[in-house]
Amino acid sequence: MKLILNKKGLWLTAGTCFFLAFLFIKTYEETIVGIPSPEFEAVRRFYWWIIVFGCGFLACLGAALWIVKTPTFLLFPGTVVILGLFYMLVLTPFSTPDEAAHFTSAYRLSSQLMGKPAVADEAFLSHATEEERERISRGANVLVRSGDDAPGLYTHVGRVTYNLVLKEMLSLDNSQGMTVRYEIPVNTTPVVYLPQALGICLARLLHLGYIPLVYLGRLFNLLAFAGMAALAVRIMPFKKELLMAVSCLPMTLHLAASFSYDTAFIGLSMLFLAWCFYLAFEKEKVTVKDTVLLALLLILLEPGKIVYLPVAGICLFIPSSKFKSKKNYWISVISVIAAVVLAVFLVNRLVLSAWATTTESYVGWSEAAGYTLQDVWEHPYRIFKVYYETLVTQFDYYLTTMLGGFLGNLDPNLTVPPFCLMILWYVLFVSVIRREGEEAPMSGGQKLWMVILVFLSACLVLASMLLGWTPRELTYITGVQGRYFIPLLPLVLLVVFDKRLVINMDLRKSAWYLECFVSIYALIRICSTACLRY
Repeated sequence: MKLILNKKGLWLTAGTCFFLAFLFIKTYEETIVGIPSPEFEAVRRFYWWIIVFGCGFLACLGAALWIVKTPTFLLFPGTVVILGLFYMLVLTPFSTPDEAAHFTSAYRLSSQLMGKPAVADEAFLSHATEEERERISRGANVLVRSGDDAPGLYTHVGRVTYNLVLKEMLSLDNSQGMTVRYEIPVNTTPVVYLPQALGICLARLLHLGYIPLVYLGRLFNLLAFAGMAALAVRIMPFKKELLMAVSCLPMTLHLAASFSYDTAFIGLSMLFLAWCFYLAFEKEKVTVKDTVLLALLLILLEPGKIVYLPVAGICLFIPSSKFKSKKNYWISVISVIAAVVLAVFLVNRLVLSAWATTTESYVGWSEAAGYTLQDVWEHPYRIFKVYYETLVTQFDYYLTTMLGGFLGNLDPNLTVPPFCLMILWYVLFVSVIRREGEEAPMSGGQKLWMVILVFLSACLVLASMLLGWTPRELTYITGVQGRYFIPLLPLVLLVVFDKRLVINMDLRKSAWYLECFVSIYALIRICSTACLRY
C-alpha cells in the first residue's frame, strides 16, 4: 500500500473535526442540562458518543483519502454503511415517511419465507379480539408476534424514543402468540422488501426482541443498498463519482437506513443506468446475456414504480452495431419491451384497471373528491394549470427534500440546514463537471433524449399523486416529495457533463469528503435537538 501526504486534504480534515468539536463538544455541558438525569442518563451518553464517533469517522475518512495513495474500492460501500448506521441510530425506527407500512410489508414477506402464517385468516378471526377485528375491517391483516406490536416507536424522534431503543437494543422476544399489526401493508413487487424481510427472519430465528428485530431489518436494507451502489459505481464507465455523490446524499442515506422500499428503487435505477451506459459506451459487443440482464433490471425496477417507465428509454443509447446482426438487435428490443410490459401489467393490473375505469375519486385524508383520468382527458387545460401551479409553488420544496431537508418524517426541526444544502449542490456539480483530459462521450441528441425522459417521468410522478392523493379543491398537486426524484437526479446532472465546460482542478475527493461531513454535522445537530425534546 503506497502512502502519500496531501497537506491540503489533511488540513480540511482537521478543520472540519475542529469545527464539530467547537460547536458540539465545547457546548456539551450546556446541552445536556436539558436532558433529565438519571432517568435519561443513557441518552446523555448516546449524544456524547455520536459526537465522538462522528469526529472519529471523519478523521479516519480523511486519512484514507489523503494518506493512502489509492484508497481501496471498499472505502465507498464501507462509508455508505457507516454513515447509514449513524442515520439509523439518530433517526429512530418509523421516523421515515411510510416506514411503518413498509415494515409491515417486509414482516409479511418474512413470514412467507419462513413458512409461517403471514396474514389473518378465518382461523385467526375465530379468536381475534375486538381491537384486532377493527384493524382487519380497515384492511390491516399482517400477523406479527404479539411483542412486535408494541407502541412507542411511531414517527416522533425524541429522548423518550432514544431511551426506549437504548434499553431494548439487546432484548429477547417474550411474545405470547400472534396479533394483527395496525398498518395496512403495501402491495407491490416483493423483491423490494427482500433484504428487510431477511433481516426480520434472522431476528425471529434468534428469538430477538422487537427493537433488535426492527434494527436488523433496517441494517439488511442498508447493506443491500450499499452493495447495489458499489456495483453501480464499479460498472459505470465514466462519472463514477456522480453515483457516489447521489448515494451519499442525506435523503438517500436516510431512506437506505430504514425499511423504505425507495431504497431498492434508487439502487436499481443506478444499476440500470450504469449497465446501459456500460453497454452503450464501453462494451464492444452486446451478447444475449447482456440483454437478459438488462431486461431483468427493468423487470425489477419498473413494476414497483411505473412512474419511472420512461427512463427505460436510455436503452436506445446502445447502438445496433454492437449486436451480432440487425435481426438480433430488433429481437432484443422487442423481447425487452414485451417482458417489461408484461411485468408491469401483472403487478399493477388492479391499479391500472381502477384508474382507467373510475369516474369518481375520493381522497381519504381530506375527505373530499379527487381527480380521475376522465378529468385529464376532458379538462386538459385545467390539469395544465394544476401542473403549472405545482411547479411555481412546490419546486423549491422538491429540491430541498430531495437532498436532505425535513428528515425524520418531514419534521421541520430535524433537517439539514440551508448552508449544508448549498454544499451538497456544490458536491453534485463537482462530481459531474468534466475534468481536463476527460472525454465526454454523450452527444447533444442523447442529452436532449435524457431530458425528455426525465420530463416524462417527472410528469408521471406528479400524475400518480394527482390521481391518488390530491383533492379537487386544491390548485396544486400535493403528496409529492423530493425523494421521488432521486432516481432521476443522475440523468439530469449528466447533461452538465460536456466538453465545453471543464475544470482544471481535481476536486472529487474534497467534495465527497465535504458531503460526508454534511451528514455528520447534520446528524449531530439533529441528535442534540431530539435529545432536548420529550
